[in-house]
Amino acid sequence: MNDQIFASPSIKEKKNLSCSYPEEEPAKMAKRKRQPLSMTQSATSAMFGGVCNVIAGQPFDTIKVRLQTQGTREKKLYAGPFDCFSKMVRKEGMFSLYKGTSGAFASIMTENVVLLTANTGIKAMYRKYCMRGTDRALNFSEHALCGGLAGIFSAVAITPAEVVKVRLQVYRGKCAAKGDVHQYKGPIDCVRKTVRAEGIPGLFRGLNSVLARDLPFNCVFLSSYEVIIHGMLSFRGGGADKAALASKDQLSSLEILLAGGFAGTIGWAVIFPVDVLKSRLQTSKIKNQGMLSVARRILATEGIGAFYLGCSAALLRAFPANAGLFFGYEMAQRMLFR
Repeated sequence: MNDQIFASPSIKEKKNLSCSYPEEEPAKMAKRKRQPLSMTQSATSAMFGGVCNVIAGQPFDTIKVRLQTQGTREKKLYAGPFDCFSKMVRKEGMFSLYKGTSGAFASIMTENVVLLTANTGIKAMYRKYCMRGTDRALNFSEHALCGGLAGIFSAVAITPAEVVKVRLQVYRGKCAAKGDVHQYKGPIDCVRKTVRAEGIPGLFRGLNSVLARDLPFNCVFLSSYEVIIHGMLSFRGGGADKAALASKDQLSSLEILLAGGFAGTIGWAVIFPVDVLKSRLQTSKIKNQGMLSVARRILATEGIGAFYLGCSAALLRAFPANAGLFFGYEMAQRMLFR
């Protein structure tokens, strides 16, 4: 009897055991698959991502905007991002790198909450009405479509805070260079003076350029992130079919940081010239300008290189800022909702 208990399985039984494992594995992976977030859960997670984004990326953003708006070739204040950094710290102090942070917090928190929540809702609607409830993963073009549509909502929501942030960053820098008194005492004073001088539409100056920037950016940014994540899961799980059933929770913190950083860098590399136009429109004293007229003037007076002023600072910022964004977003989901 003891021999029967400890006897090895027969060859036929071994075949049955070996065949049963691959059939059960996808089912187990499907159980581990992350369920879609609700809108409230996505908004809460996005707030944590926004905080990480601002802390990691604000100094680079300030340098980027200063370089974009410093003027023509003959009147340049800074030779490059490192020269800008050293002059700002020397003349204005280390905390000058975080000028406009209150506006940036308002802008980035609003942008991330609206963008990622809208993206979650649009994906849910797309699955319900276009995929008829099927459980397959969205492909690259579908992620791009949902990201672009979500970008419309975020662009409208963030433009007032973007105007305040950019003006605080730029005008304080110009006043410091000339030794003048600061034009704005802070974000509330900036809002008050902008509305007094230009009306409520002044807070939405450059909305067309924000839309022109954010739609293609979010198409590329959000879809690139999902594709990179899918590639990492595929590499870990041994194939695209298993990756479709896997969960982001299987990825390490480093992998999330890398995916977010590379996605942000790719997105900014694609849309940077439009961001230059946005910054110029929002800081110009000339009202009712169009994007094309500003683009023509920049091209005529400064050359095509002006469309890439601050690009190195933007790309340097894009990696840590967006790595922080998705790290905060994904880790908040794991800690609060899993």
